[in-house]
Amino acid sequence: MTDGQIEKKSESDLITESDRSEARVEKKRILLVEDDESHAELIYRAFHYFGHAWDIHHVLNLNDASKWLEENKMPFLVIANYLLPDGTGLDLTKGSMSAEEAGFPLIIITGVGSEQLAVHALKSGALDYIVKNSEELRELPWRAEHALREWKNIIRRKRLEEELEIYGRELERVTHDLEEYTLLMETCSDKFGEQAQEYLAGLQEVTGKMTALTEDFLMLSSVGRKLIEYEKVDLNELLVEINNDLSGLIEERRGGIFAGKLPTISTQRVWLKELLINLIDSGLKFNLDGKARIVISCEERENEYLLTVNHSSSNIEEKDLNRIFTSSERLYPHDYEGTSLRLTLCKKIADKFGGRIWVDSKPGEGITFCFSLPKKDSD
Repeated sequence: MTDGQIEKKSESDLITESDRSEARVEKKRILLVEDDESHAELIYRAFHYFGHAWDIHHVLNLNDASKWLEENKMPFLVIANYLLPDGTGLDLTKGSMSAEEAGFPLIIITGVGSEQLAVHALKSGALDYIVKNSEELRELPWRAEHALREWKNIIRRKRLEEELEIYGRELERVTHDLEEYTLLMETCSDKFGEQAQEYLAGLQEVTGKMTALTEDFLMLSSVGRKLIEYEKVDLNELLVEINNDLSGLIEERRGGIFAGKLPTISTQRVWLKELLINLIDSGLKFNLDGKARIVISCEERENEYLLTVNHSSSNIEEKDLNRIFTSSERLYPHDYEGTSLRLTLCKKIADKFGGRIWVDSKPGEGITFCFSLPKKDSD
């Protein structure tokens, strides 16, 4: 072949190269659970129009879907009709409350949609919820791509959280060793000179702070990995328990915790207690008038509870309100004992609950932390 001459290829050669090129593309596997053949055909066409990098396996019912999942490698994505002859598409998640807990990315499709069903689907492990009309079915491949990207982020975050737990446990071990050596030094402190005694006192203080920070760090890293087990919690009883836990600090600061009649709600008790303790603790430690008064209230709304924790700490400037839940910021003049980290923990707990948390600050009224808890079906 001379320079500049284009090699001619037969039609069969072109087809073979096209097939090889397609084979090099790893197809994304989809398990489609749809009992309506006409809707299944529309979905096939939507993905075929979108591209050829999809391998769709179609079953008609929940039982066949479960068998396929047991016998095959996990698909990239499951698309399931909500109403099936032998159950619902959400039954595939086996009672999960998040996509991570379900163990695979799931999109729920339905012929008759509602806001209540959409919320239920997303709270039961689905990544997306689609109504089976012509417009949304045409968008299904794009929504599938988005769900897969979100799933990759979930897997990446899970891996990082597992690594964080490993480092956290190592930090816990080192902190324990530091405590042990500090205690050993205390046993022979009577042999120390005056300056050595001062050094030991400083070491004891630093060790105490290190222990508190380690505990906060481990709690912070655990939120999001543990499953949320909801139970009925009487907020009045919970507040009595918190008051007893903080009795030493309350007495030291000549303070008190005050609240009217509070409701009983469905929530994760341990995390809610941690959230309230951190907010109350900061109010007691940074009180400026010598008598800390913490006032707690709860307002029941249509879809959520709004809880507030008011205390007479130093006011926070308006420009700083959006940064208060960032652990790297120091908004108090004497920010000690991991306060910023604890407020970051409060934000993470509120996010895990599906609620919001913010702070208001008005001259002469101290600051008020507000957070919302979405109502559960049992409330």
